[in-house]
Amino acid sequence: MKEATWLYKVFIVGSFLGFLFPVLSLFSRLSANEGEYLGKLIESVGYENLLDWIIYFPSWHYGEDIGFPYNLYLRWSAYAMISLLILFFFRKKFSSFLNRIESYLIGNKKIYIFVLFAVFIFQSKFFAGWWFHGIGGWDFSKYKSKINLVTEDPVKYPQYLNSAVHWENFDLLSCAQKKPYTISGKALIAFTETNCTIPINLGLLEIVFPDRFMKDSRTLLKLINYKIPMIKDYQSLYPEHTPYTRLDYADFNGSKITKVEFWDLNLTSDGFVNLISSAKINEIFYQ
Repeated sequence: MKEATWLYKVFIVGSFLGFLFPVLSLFSRLSANEGEYLGKLIESVGYENLLDWIIYFPSWHYGEDIGFPYNLYLRWSAYAMISLLILFFFRKKFSSFLNRIESYLIGNKKIYIFVLFAVFIFQSKFFAGWWFHGIGGWDFSKYKSKINLVTEDPVKYPQYLNSAVHWENFDLLSCAQKKPYTISGKALIAFTETNCTIPINLGLLEIVFPDRFMKDSRTLLKLINYKIPMIKDYQSLYPEHTPYTRLDYADFNGSKITKVEFWDLNLTSDGFVNLISSAKINEIFYQ
């Protein structure tokens, strides 16, 4: 290692940590909450199957309130181990290649240090605050498109559902999308004490994963009514950590919400006319 460049050393250290971190992360998850998760895991699979279960790294384990992305850890560790093997068994070729790169970078210390830092972060997947590898196992590998290249005949539906559709965005999508097509989505309509309707979304709650509160009708309505008086602040300080579209509540008078309807909608476009082609009420939440 005496003749090794700093770039080579960073590759070695980063790859070693990239192999080690997933193992530590795995056991830290299992030991979290005073071993609560580990206890649930053992209860689910049994002591006799625990070792085999860990060795084979199932993609997800669904126990009671448990979910661990083992496929991510396996890929992470496997990549780091392969990197280490390449660095050791092909050291001469790899060192020669890194020497040439380093000779170009060494002239500018700022760029050189940044490259060392970037290589270390990439190889180790270290959380550097502003540079994040990503939440473990959170990806879109099983995502299915909500667009179908078919049209549907229009159906009768409450007119207030039109306010739940951002028609300008739908027009923009129709400009780029192959037609005819139908796209599916969700809509939440809130009803005030005076039976006025207002489209809302769960971004109003300013809570991460707010859909978990849809399991309890009263809790959801309490949270919404708690946030209603804060709408002006909500409009000026829209939360950054939300996947929900920003809605304009400027015309809302702040009345108490007594009911919320949860709808499944289909929007259809043939290139000339955009309309709601299907509207099915999914659930109704009462105070």
